[in-house]
Amino acid sequence: MRRSVRPWGLALAASLLLHGSLLGGLEWRLPQWTQRYEPSAFDVKLVSAPPPAPAKAVSPLRKPTPPPRPAKPAPPRVLPVTPLAEPQAESSSEAAAPVEPEVALATPGMLPDAGPVEPIAVAAPPVLNALPPRLDLRFQVRYGLAKGEQTLVWVNEGERYTLTSVASATGLAGVFYRGRFVQTSRGRITPGGLQPEAFWDQRGDKRSSARFDAVAGRITLDPEHGAPRHFAYEGEVQDALSLFFQLALTAPPPDGTLSYQVFNGKKLRDYAYEVRGEETLDTALGMLRTLRLSRVADRDGRFEAWLAVDRHYLPVRVLRSDDKGSEMELRVLSIAP
Repeated sequence: MRRSVRPWGLALAASLLLHGSLLGGLEWRLPQWTQRYEPSAFDVKLVSAPPPAPAKAVSPLRKPTPPPRPAKPAPPRVLPVTPLAEPQAESSSEAAAPVEPEVALATPGMLPDAGPVEPIAVAAPPVLNALPPRLDLRFQVRYGLAKGEQTLVWVNEGERYTLTSVASATGLAGVFYRGRFVQTSRGRITPGGLQPEAFWDQRGDKRSSARFDAVAGRITLDPEHGAPRHFAYEGEVQDALSLFFQLALTAPPPDGTLSYQVFNGKKLRDYAYEVRGEETLDTALGMLRTLRLSRVADRDGRFEAWLAVDRHYLPVRVLRSDDKGSEMELRVLSIAP
């Protein structure tokens, strides 16, 4: 019994040993199956995708056709540089660019429907005569039987001016005519001449003042007594002092008519002055070549002035009369400088 079992057991043990060696040997002979897989390194670059093409409207009854496969780009060719012709159309980016003002402005004759545009004539302001920064004029005054002296001082402060006149009686007339007659004018020097802004008038103990408002077009008089009075400010407005130096700055022509609105300290009047040519006048300064101006006859009486042509067109003689018939005359004694 023992001899019959041993061969079978040996066979079974050999079979188990063979199977175990086969199973264990498979893992030992193929070690790469258990080795950890390492992926190879590669570079990744992000590029922006091209903008999607605008979708075409597809009819609901037809099946949209797939877009054609892009063709392989051809290699670039080098072309010779030639002058560019005038472009026929602009791209959207060029059309949106701002237009230079020189191109946008139209000139006369560019518009097909518009006729030729004539230039608008603009009157140039007169060329002003150059006056010294300061002038002192002294006059002899005759008023009826009374005599006196008057000084007229011009001060130029660049774009502004000040004019002051002081008159007083002399000799025996000073016994009967006490006090002084003082007038002051202040304002601006513009390209067109003088533009008064304020005027003061003092006659003995009586005082008044006036304000010139060119923007509002109004002159306001503040008298010694009573409520303020208003006058319309229009056109060329001067006062009793600035008128003489307006004429000196603008140099009147040898003939013609000049028109001004003149404020004399009490009222505003429209005056016209005729230029009556040149006259030679005998003065305390010698023989002077003068230009004679005469105010057109009106209810305010007579007014004449002689302007020295070679002395900045300054007044060297003034003759006037009031509404009562009283006459006053001024004759120059000195001009400095």
